[in-house]
Amino acid sequence: MLPLHAACVTPLGNFLNERDPRDTAPLVEKLYQFLPAPVARLAEKRLTRRHMRSIASRVSFRRNSDSGWTVRHGAQAIAQSRPLEHLVGRIDRPVTIVATGPSAKDHDWKELRDGGRFVIAVAGAPTVLKERNLRPDLFVFSDSRFARYGIEHIRNAPGVPMVTVLRAASFLATESRNELLSRPFSLIEQINSWYGLPKLPHDSLLALNRQSGSPFHFADTQDPHYRTGWSAAPELGFFSGCTVAFVALQIAVRLGAKDIEIVGMDLSGAGRAYDEGENEVRNSLTGHYEPVILPSFEIMSRVLNGSGIKVRNLSPVCALPRSLFS
Repeated sequence: MLPLHAACVTPLGNFLNERDPRDTAPLVEKLYQFLPAPVARLAEKRLTRRHMRSIASRVSFRRNSDSGWTVRHGAQAIAQSRPLEHLVGRIDRPVTIVATGPSAKDHDWKELRDGGRFVIAVAGAPTVLKERNLRPDLFVFSDSRFARYGIEHIRNAPGVPMVTVLRAASFLATESRNELLSRPFSLIEQINSWYGLPKLPHDSLLALNRQSGSPFHFADTQDPHYRTGWSAAPELGFFSGCTVAFVALQIAVRLGAKDIEIVGMDLSGAGRAYDEGENEVRNSLTGHYEPVILPSFEIMSRVLNGSGIKVRNLSPVCALPRSLFS
């Protein structure tokens, strides 16, 4: 496995660091000065690439020389992300990834109270942990909508280092800015939906990946949205696997974790381990299981086989085959 910094000097890393040089922020500001906001927003979208049009209005990102990002609102720089390798350093403890399936309610949490395990909370898991007087070491969410509907869960992990996607950061920058300013954070991107870059033809992406030591492991059947696969370098791009626990798993392995357990990854669509009240958000895990989730974990299992990295799924109800885990 390449050292973290080495991945950024491969052909793939060089391609990602050579972002589109156009800076539309000054023009966008003029649009909002002279046009009604709805019209200015339509014009702003026309100035950006199709896969970037869901970024919050007037928010833009600039890649820094250290591979972090400057988050800007209009022409003003408001926050700086950290490169993934500098967020929490190398992980030298066993890792527990906490998801929010109902089975998490029955987990024995005693082992997490002495600090012997590095705890990664995903999505609403900060609330699950807070209810048990526990605090995560890292917080990961990859669904950009969570920056809006899950803001109370984000606030239940105050100051905890965070990894999320650019679109989510754009919503936080406009609606809950303190959640960016009050914690260190890193930004990651889904493969071939890179900010400021055109989508690559699949053959070109495969060639660039091979030239860079093949950090991306693709499914045999092409997924046009690049959700299915495994990334050994999520700082360059991640596969969503249609479940945030899978994103956290790629990050944990990249940061050096060798012993990983996953709590509450039920993948059942049967509610969550915390009280959702009137704010229940439906998920589509069952619909994504066969085409995306299962093949992604199969690729993970194949890639990690013989690596010395152990991954255990502690959910007693998860449909994923036990043979895929240590």
